[in-house]
Amino acid sequence: MHFRAEVLGLLLTLPCAALGEPRSLTVVPHPLEFDPRPELVSVSDKLKGAWIEAVREAGEVVTPSRRELDAALLEVGRKDCRTSNDCLAALAVKGAGLYAVHAMVELTEAGTFVVTARVVRDDGKLMASFTAQQPRGDRKKQLVPVVKLILVDVIKGLGVKALPTFKEALDAPPPAVVTPPPQPPPVVVAPPVVEPVAAPVAAPVAAPVAAPVEPVTKTRTVAGFSVMGAGAAVGLAGGVLLFVAQTQARALMVDARGFLPATADADTIARASTANTLHLAGLVGLGVGAASLVAGLVVLLTGPSEASVSFLPIAGGGVAVVGGPLP
Repeated sequence: MHFRAEVLGLLLTLPCAALGEPRSLTVVPHPLEFDPRPELVSVSDKLKGAWIEAVREAGEVVTPSRRELDAALLEVGRKDCRTSNDCLAALAVKGAGLYAVHAMVELTEAGTFVVTARVVRDDGKLMASFTAQQPRGDRKKQLVPVVKLILVDVIKGLGVKALPTFKEALDAPPPAVVTPPPQPPPVVVAPPVVEPVAAPVAAPVAAPVAAPVEPVTKTRTVAGFSVMGAGAAVGLAGGVLLFVAQTQARALMVDARGFLPATADADTIARASTANTLHLAGLVGLGVGAASLVAGLVVLLTGPSEASVSFLPIAGGGVAVVGGPLP
């Protein structure tokens, strides 16, 4: 007696699962704005740099380079981002980010820093706003480190690190209900009358002799599953290499489009080259693994057994269904 078996999920989803890594959090910081007081204006470039550093230190946040940020501001061409959420949304789009963040530093007559900030999504939705106050303190201390500490607290208060990396799905409208038209009544047609005709007596025919059934060999089954197992191992190794490459790229602050920061030194560039090599090796491993899986399926399905295969597409890859009688 033969039993029919079905093998589901032959690791064909492994390459797609390895490549489907979570997307990085992309934030475009609007240049820091502050009161036109001489002590603030004199260190304006350092304050703007401290603002970008505070955003990046919030977690695994990708920000555009200074050149990309200047180009995005030029394309937006607006000066009202301090009060307009639409302006910040346009900056997020032009800067290839999901969010844009703005901060304003004020120094009161009493010597107190007041920082107001907000973060806006690329569709204009206000995600959070926050205000922090701190006395100037000892005037002998350097001003930039004091302001940076306040900016770090502001980024934490906005919850930038906890922002979702994807927009929530919009509620789809319910499908329209279409009522089919009524079916016409069936037409009854009387069958024609056929006169019976006597069938001629046929000569007896000898019963066919069944051909001997070819025995099922186990060699092809073992070879097919061996090739598929080797392909799965190679594909898994490729996935591990891709994961290591992605981890190193995030540590080097590579943005969503694969560019290093403008201030990257020679050591960072060398590490980025190593990460790129691992990425290419991972892709090759995934390709060889997938090819081995397909070759194993061909070996299994071209044998004398009654094997069958079907492919079902699913989210992130596919599922193969193989069936056939077991020996």
